[in-house]
Amino acid sequence: MSCEGLFERLGFDCREVGDRTIAIGTPFAFADGEPIGFYLVERDDRVVLSDNADTLMHLAGLGLDISDRRRWTGVRQITESFGLELSERGEITGIGTKQTEQRLITSYLGAMLAIADYEREAVGLSEELSQYISEVEMYLRASKPTVPLTLLPSVEGHSGRVHTFHFDFDNKLIEAARPHGSRTGSILRKAADVKNRGYPKPIVVIMDDREDEERAKIETDILSTMVSVLAFTRLVAQSVGNAQH
Repeated sequence: MSCEGLFERLGFDCREVGDRTIAIGTPFAFADGEPIGFYLVERDDRVVLSDNADTLMHLAGLGLDISDRRRWTGVRQITESFGLELSERGEITGIGTKQTEQRLITSYLGAMLAIADYEREAVGLSEELSQYISEVEMYLRASKPTVPLTLLPSVEGHSGRVHTFHFDFDNKLIEAARPHGSRTGSILRKAADVKNRGYPKPIVVIMDDREDEERAKIETDILSTMVSVLAFTRLVAQSVGNAQH
């Protein structure tokens, strides 16, 4: 056991995306499984942390009406309680120095996890999704045991926004999803941005079809206009079949 590569194994990712700017991917996620990330920008002797308005856009993708700024109140109260700010353009920011950078990041992660709790109440998302993502990971590994699986790969889209997927597996970007209209819309926007950048890897959505097969089919038909969709029950069958051989 050693410290080398530990943060990568835990799911943290860091890459340069511009002049004196880095994008950080974390192993933490919102209530629907969308990974949490942020940007750090070095400005003279200051460090600026920003979510690039991704948090509000994420909530919008789940059905929260962000066109009405009164709906921002819950998010604003959370961010301010952690010493951060929510700007008029919907960007969550924090400013510190190199010496206080660690404290700044800790405050941001605390705020995001609190927003994930708020999200469950405001949008009514199930806590079962995180368990579902773990199930998808398990069956993906079982389907092709010798193929490496990367957690939370980050891809820059045409807009310049960095998007994170649940898995990079078998040369594909894979997203786990339960049948929910707002979740479908969020995935389509992310896929369109990545595809418009010309990213070569195909995107595959693993749709949970166990509890509501009809609803899963509706969301699958919508997603299939842009990405490939595999039913979770089919993934399980493929994994079991592989194990028997």
